[in-house]
Amino acid sequence: MKPAALIQMLAQSPIFEKVGEDALHSLVADADVVHLKARQHLFYMGDSADHFFLVGSGTITLYRPSYAGDHKVFRNVEQGDLLVETAMFLDPPEYPLSAQAAGNAICYRLQRASLLRLCRESPDFSLAMLGGMALRISQSLNRIDLLTIGNSAQRLVLYLMDLYVQQGRSWLTLPSSQAVLARQLNITPETLSRQLSSFRRAGLVGEHTGQQVVLLDVAGLCKAVDLPPPDLDFDLVKPARRLGSSLFDCCNYASQVLGRAEPGAAGRS
Repeated sequence: MKPAALIQMLAQSPIFEKVGEDALHSLVADADVVHLKARQHLFYMGDSADHFFLVGSGTITLYRPSYAGDHKVFRNVEQGDLLVETAMFLDPPEYPLSAQAAGNAICYRLQRASLLRLCRESPDFSLAMLGGMALRISQSLNRIDLLTIGNSAQRLVLYLMDLYVQQGRSWLTLPSSQAVLARQLNITPETLSRQLSSFRRAGLVGEHTGQQVVLLDVAGLCKAVDLPPPDLDFDLVKPARRLGSSLFDCCNYASQVLGRAEPGAAGRS
């Protein structure tokens, strides 16, 4: 890819959109391309993190090995998404998870040193990075709050209500497969499926297939699990209070633009 096209892709990211073209040109000056085949790794958890990446094509799965021997998938990232740029600020820097190509993929490898230099030279860019990190911290607190609720049905409904407020409609698009969502909510996929089926039989949700769930009775759904209904003034919900897609975020700003559709996460590798 020519530098101009690479700069254009970077400029669409929320953290680079206000950075001048000259600064972005210096950022991509030493970039090189990495071609990946299906199931080939871009990096492994614990590797020294001297580079961050921009996905040029294909899908990259971000995961961590679990103690049970399988993989806990955090999210999939696709064309135009950044990978592990926040890990560049660790000292010493290392990748906090593993990245594996779901199929044939192309990534652009960008230098950590160039990113740090841009931070030193551009206060506005540094503030944008800090703002994004602060938002992720707030959302992490929301995740912890959600996952410490003992009732799995309440965790599911709270998450659906958050998506309802975030997406502003009753027809919800889940940011992952139901199997991955279940693991993120710390319940089994079978429990998630049974709970959704129970809600459907009660007339609270409609048919649910793949990554689509339609809410038929928001107030009734909350009442069924002893929760108050959400604040329906969607426009007043602050970003730090949103959880929805951020349940899957980790060490990047991949799809932080409000309203952008989230890529679905894959199952176990």
